[in-house]
Amino acid sequence: MEIKEELKQDEELLVKVFKLEKFVRKYKKPLIAGAIIIILAVIGYKTYDYLQTQKLIKENNALDTLLINPNNKEALNILKQNKKLYDLYLLKKGDYKDITTPELQAIKAYEIAMQKGDINSLENYLLNPNYHILKNAVRIALMRDYLAKGNRKKAKEVYKNIDDNSRYKDLGVYLLHYGIVK
Repeated sequence: MEIKEELKQDEELLVKVFKLEKFVRKYKKPLIAGAIIIILAVIGYKTYDYLQTQKLIKENNALDTLLINPNNKEALNILKQNKKLYDLYLLKKGDYKDITTPELQAIKAYEIAMQKGDINSLENYLLNPNYHILKNAVRIALMRDYLAKGNRKKAKEVYKNIDDNSRYKDLGVYLLHYGIVK
């Protein structure tokens, strides 16, 4: 019995091998074409990724060069190809008027609001729906200003808007507890 089952299994294996061979012969050209297409797609993707990486490296080097030597025209032309890095360079340089990247516009507005340091400019920053970063830092500065003016109630309202998972939450507690008192 054992030999009979073993022969039956071998026979089934041979039948499957012959079917596979028949399938491969029938679809040989499409299988080869599919494999070539997959190989070319992988090569194309890797080439594109490599070229993009090299371009980024070149642009980052141009930014480094401009930070050292702002008069380098070649580096400036290379940097202008990457709008975000160019905006970062403008922000670093202090040339705020041409920045278009939303995150860097928020940082620019933050710097201006903090330089002014008055309650109106800080509140205007918080009210702008386009600014999503550095709001908690502005809230701390606003709390400090309210406490300096003796308006503890308003400082508490601002404190309630600080995100619970923010590192500024503890700073807000300290300001309220040990803050400026008139």
